[in-house]
Amino acid sequence: MLLLCPIVTQAQTIKRGMVEAAIGTDLNEILPDDMIYMYKEFQKGTVLFHDRSTADGIMNIYLPGSELHFIDANKDTLQMKNQNAARLLSIGPDTYLRHDKIWTRIIATSGATALCLRSVVNVHTDQKIGAYGTTDATSAISSVDMIYDMDGNRSERLKSLRRIPYSIAHYALLYDGEKLYNTSKRNFRKFFPDRKTEIDTYIKEHKLNLSTARDALQLYQFLTL
Repeated sequence: MLLLCPIVTQAQTIKRGMVEAAIGTDLNEILPDDMIYMYKEFQKGTVLFHDRSTADGIMNIYLPGSELHFIDANKDTLQMKNQNAARLLSIGPDTYLRHDKIWTRIIATSGATALCLRSVVNVHTDQKIGAYGTTDATSAISSVDMIYDMDGNRSERLKSLRRIPYSIAHYALLYDGEKLYNTSKRNFRKFFPDRKTEIDTYIKEHKLNLSTARDALQLYQFLTL
């Protein structure tokens, strides 16, 4: 059995910002467009479920909560049900796998392995006062996921005037066909056990930072091409 290190939060890129929100503001109305949906426009997509059934439609990935939305015959935007029963999503030129309730884009494959990119939006709606009066913004994607209910057409409305910090982070991850792992040197060496020396040498010679998707992809392609 191949034993690998669990995922740690090594971000490829983190984009941060702050928005001013009036009382009663819908969070969907104040976040930048690239924090709401993965693509600028809804695109034709196909979902493959674990039972081998499929669903087609005009779709987009809603980043807060990592949910798939589609446009129905009445041109209403709805949330797809049973998303965690999905295995793969093909949308536009891209392919995603559904893992741990999050859509993760596959950016390179070789055999049973893949290199993936996970995008996570954090909206810090609850700011707690920490030690020495500092602000501790801890509300992240797990709580944001509960804010939006497309079927009930509800959304969280802010209780008071405040400045809302937000961020989007992109994580490079290795996939073994079942689980996702961080792109550490240790995990690359376990994914490619016969090439440990080459991995060490290549990382050193090219000064790679494997927490970035670009460098992780460079190493993955070197090992698989």
